[in-house]
Amino acid sequence: MQTQQFSGKFIVLEGTDGSGISTQSALLKRYIENKHGKKVLLAKEPSEGPIGTLIRQVLTHRVQGIREESLTLMFAADRMDHLQHKIIPALEQGALVICDRYVWSSFAYQGIKIDEQWILETNKYALKPDLTIFVKVRPQVSMERIRQNRFQIDVFEQEVILKEVMANYIKIKEAWGSQGENILELDGEDTVENIADRISKKVDSLLINK
Repeated sequence: MQTQQFSGKFIVLEGTDGSGISTQSALLKRYIENKHGKKVLLAKEPSEGPIGTLIRQVLTHRVQGIREESLTLMFAADRMDHLQHKIIPALEQGALVICDRYVWSSFAYQGIKIDEQWILETNKYALKPDLTIFVKVRPQVSMERIRQNRFQIDVFEQEVILKEVMANYIKIKEAWGSQGENILELDGEDTVENIADRISKKVDSLLINK
């Protein structure tokens, strides 16, 4: 991934479906705005752009016949489009960007069937985050939460698949952590309040030491 310096900070939350990262992203946005008075962009992958919209249709079976290789490229293309049109402009203006899923998700999900080196190559121009927050939840707990809270379940939301996804997340966390990536790993089965408190303290440190 590419390293660039901006006046803003880029924070990514990663975890399986049902890990609670969307909730934590929203809580972090409110915390930063209230405590630090900073402008915050809350982003999400797939994005709301044209490529991201198509990806959502594939994941919910509304579009059929897309092979895994093509879907991997679509995620990478959506990521670059999102960076160029939303994330980087916000960082240049000094905003803090919180992204619900990013490059790790491609390794975790598409990595079940696609070679990891190929995923790395398709994402080599992606922007490196200032902080990646990894919320770890057991697959059976993830599925229980999904069944309780979702009307529609996408193609990756099956326990056997989530076990492979979590194994890939752990693999990429260990590999990139050993290369110096700034990572905060959290127990996603802790209370929402405790998780939010640990995230806010880490982000406080990031903003103070910028």
